[in-house]
Amino acid sequence: MNSSILGFVNQTENTLKRFQGLRDKLAKENARLELVICTLENEYIQSQCSLDVSELLSDWQFNGGLGIAFFRPSPIFLPQYGVIPIYSTGHVAAAYLGVIDNISEIRDKLISDGYQFNSKNNVAETLCYLLDNHLADGHFSPENAMQKMMEKLEGRFTFMALVAKERWLMVGSRDYPLAVGKNRCHPTVYFGTDAETLVQFSPSMTSAFWNGKPVIFYGASHQSDILSPYFIV
Repeated sequence: MNSSILGFVNQTENTLKRFQGLRDKLAKENARLELVICTLENEYIQSQCSLDVSELLSDWQFNGGLGIAFFRPSPIFLPQYGVIPIYSTGHVAAAYLGVIDNISEIRDKLISDGYQFNSKNNVAETLCYLLDNHLADGHFSPENAMQKMMEKLEGRFTFMALVAKERWLMVGSRDYPLAVGKNRCHPTVYFGTDAETLVQFSPSMTSAFWNGKPVIFYGASHQSDILSPYFIV
């Protein structure tokens, strides 16, 4: 199992149970499951970092149905492992994998616009503030903000974002693995960067994009399983 990011719609509790299954599988291989998960709860994004997924199942109440997560197998606990590629402001959250070539330029521009960063090199934090910056401009809806981000970002990457106010999960990818799965028996949708791992969550994976054209999925909410694809040429 590789490091992965995951987005999910409509199945938070069952998603955590899937993580617990991955944890048990890794334990047999003398490895740990490191997990950072952000979920939408009552128009606010909550974040949790844990090696014991069962604690999340017993101690944390989920009812928003939307979330993003970063996870990886490792014998080392997260705070000792450097910056992790997921960040939340409480109103916007972002996770990414890959390489964004012009992220330093974007960060410098955001600092000049008045954003104060809590880290020196957290790309996910920069993505959060960039999305927030576009949303703060009253001319942009979430899907338009996502489109502007995809036009601005350079490199090979997949990133996922939660927007609390609009209750949206949005996914953007350019020349980097992105797999999409939808369960047949329940209006549940999963996005992931590792197709092999995604099958653990969604056995009926419907499609995968591997190093193809840039793609955005937006408008995924807990109220509907309808996804609107938007392609950028």
